Amino acid sequence: MHLSGYLPQALAFAAMIATPAFAADQPLAALFAPVATTAPIPDVEFFMPRPVPAWQAEIGGRYFFAGSKTGKSLYDIPSDSSAMVSRLTYSGLEMNSGEVFGRVAFTGGFFIKGYAGGGAISSGNLRDEDFQPFITPYSSTNSSQHDGGLGYASADIGYDFLRGGDFHAGGFVGYHFLHETVSAYGCLQTTTNSDVCQPGIPAGYNVVSQTNQWQSARVGLEAAVKFADRFTLSGEGAWLPYVHLQGADTHWARIAEGDFSGPIPEDGTGHGYQFEAVLSYDVTHYLSVGLGGRYWHMQANGNSHFENVAVGGAPQPVDWKNDVYGVFLQGSLKLGPYPLSGSW
Repeated sequence: MHLSGYLPQALAFAAMIATPAFAADQPLAALFAPVATTAPIPDVEFFMPRPVPAWQAEIGGRYFFAGSKTGKSLYDIPSDSSAMVSRLTYSGLEMNSGEVFGRVAFTGGFFIKGYAGGGAISSGNLRDEDFQPFITPYSSTNSSQHDGGLGYASADIGYDFLRGGDFHAGGFVGYHFLHETVSAYGCLQTTTNSDVCQPGIPAGYNVVSQTNQWQSARVGLEAAVKFADRFTLSGEGAWLPYVHLQGADTHWARIAEGDFSGPIPEDGTGHGYQFEAVLSYDVTHYLSVGLGGRYWHMQANGNSHFENVAVGGAPQPVDWKNDVYGVFLQGSLKLGPYPLSGSW
């Protein structure tokens, strides 16, 4: 065995251990070599004296289990009155989705992060209420929800303005997207109204479907702290100063009866907020697992455009609210740090 052939690698490894940002100087193959526990691989998001310009990435996957409540209140034509005509509330919605996420960070403090996912809305209930004097007497019906779905994505860019050896905090701006579809089946009258869903509609019949697309601007703060050697607690809060809603309400029976020519277009603008927290554990230098939770709230005021689907129809004010809350399990892989030319 010719030891002289291994001398350059040995010297390079010794130089890495002697340098605070040693991982930023080495190629990918060297980063995955065994590392002594007394020389932890640096994380560019935390403070290091005289850091070598570098970047690192984290990529992973999540299973997101959530509940949701969404609904709208429809009002009379403004020139006639401000009375509420009807209210549709989808509650007890159960969501199951998978998502991918990622984050890229730089020694200068900048970071880019995001996630994207999708899944099914498998259960829930629709309560459809109609109010006097537009109907007499008051009506309230129940329908089961299934065969729904969702897709969502978020992307942010930010800067850590506080960094210590075991913590960092920063701000970010970004964009959030949520697409939801819910479908209600069957119809059972729960009041004394004898004109609506009397007799009841069988559970196999799709009576109402709703598709909503929410697009939001995000402005927020985030922070993370390391403790007990391998644990990291991170969290963020985001204000949604501008939310845009584009939706469609399909009353299948009324389309079949000729009352509407198709789905009723809906739109609106509003605001909202989002929160998220994750507790993660480093299994190795590069692999971590975690448990997290999140909450999204969005609301919008706009119009249901009956003029597009009914003769003599007119725009009617509508208020929408949407809440999503749940927990997720995640696993992720850290890549880097890698050398970077310039300063971020």
